[in-house]
Amino acid sequence: MAAKPNSPDFEALLTPFGLSRTDAVAVAVSGGPDSMALLVLAADEAKRSGRSVNAVTVDHGLRADAKDEAEQVAAWAKALGVAHTTLTHEGDVPVASIQAEARDIRYGLMGQWCAANNIAALMVAHTQDDQAETLLLRLARGSGVDGLSGMAADTTRDGLRVIRPLLDVPRADLLALLEDRGQAFIEDPSNRDERHARVRMRALRPTLEAEGLTAQRLAETAGRLSVARDALAGWTQAHLAGCVTFDVGGWAQFDRTRLVNVPLEIGLRSVSRIVMAIGGGVYPPRLHHTRALLDRLGAAEFSGATLGGVRFVAHRSGVLAFREARAMAEPVSVEGASPLLWDHRFEVSIADAKEVDSGSRSIGALGVPDARRLRDELGPVVLNVPSAAASCIPAVYAQGRLLEVPTLGYRPDGGVPSHRIAFVGPMRAGLTAKPIGIEA
Repeated sequence: MAAKPNSPDFEALLTPFGLSRTDAVAVAVSGGPDSMALLVLAADEAKRSGRSVNAVTVDHGLRADAKDEAEQVAAWAKALGVAHTTLTHEGDVPVASIQAEARDIRYGLMGQWCAANNIAALMVAHTQDDQAETLLLRLARGSGVDGLSGMAADTTRDGLRVIRPLLDVPRADLLALLEDRGQAFIEDPSNRDERHARVRMRALRPTLEAEGLTAQRLAETAGRLSVARDALAGWTQAHLAGCVTFDVGGWAQFDRTRLVNVPLEIGLRSVSRIVMAIGGGVYPPRLHHTRALLDRLGAAEFSGATLGGVRFVAHRSGVLAFREARAMAEPVSVEGASPLLWDHRFEVSIADAKEVDSGSRSIGALGVPDARRLRDELGPVVLNVPSAAASCIPAVYAQGRLLEVPTLGYRPDGGVPSHRIAFVGPMRAGLTAKPIGIEA
């Protein structure tokens, strides 16, 4: 069917994402008009390209009608020639911050499913209207440049690539597409529930548009701010690369004078990135906490600080930032579970399956006693940080016995560690970590 003048050119919308025709994709489909329009467009593109497309619907357990709605979406997907899967949340139903909690549940379930099914990217149906509402909501919360940049068209969430091909498309165009194709959709009653801030903001749209604040103009503003965000992120990355050294053991060292001797915005971003990399946080710490830490680092005398599960202490001629022991994740089994992400910061995988101990294995923090023993055994040149920092190094245990410390290349028997542990915290800031014991 030829595209009508206002029908989105989906192939052109997909081009910036660089997907090959062999990349399998999933479409998040609630059954609402936006997601159904995305499914229609994705199904059309798949027929032309031969791409594998899967529709995924999440039943959060929030509404009695959700199961029936998922079955209806499955029927519509089948009619479009698309395989469909319903993912059901089995845990507690959120009762506070319902939309945010539901979003976390949704992405968690879809991320697991996509990883298990080798999905290259998950498509979600956010539109130009959604982008405009997001900008207004974040403006009301006093967000800075990053928040006011709106939603990114291409992002990664817990290892899941999420793309938004309709982010520049008005919702009206999608409704016209559905009408033209005779495609029904579901009206979600939560979209009219004024307990939700987004619904209340949407009700203000006619008044705002009368003053020139149209969805298109707001989305364009978010786009301009995203350019500024990317420039600031690049400057921050270069600054961190020049003055901060990350170690694969999970800590960072820096000269505080060099770190803070930059424009305030870059200083704040740099401190925030360090906290996220060492603390494993998904979101940056609150601005006023970050500013307080930056001020303390810039003071004539620095006596230490803590933020986001990260301790900052004077060390040698600089500052050492490392994970607080009380904030570390509990040990977890690695038996048959490799690769895995531990403590939100370390990717654990098996280097040589033939060498893996046949007993039960777990990944956990080294702990102070073993850290002190290893310093005595390996020497301070190799393990040159305080015991409090070294105790947070990830180590593999077999039935309570220290089996190996992969980041140190250590095994009690002198052999080569059978696991690989990568410190991925710095990667979120586009940086790498050096081996322990190698001076910067």
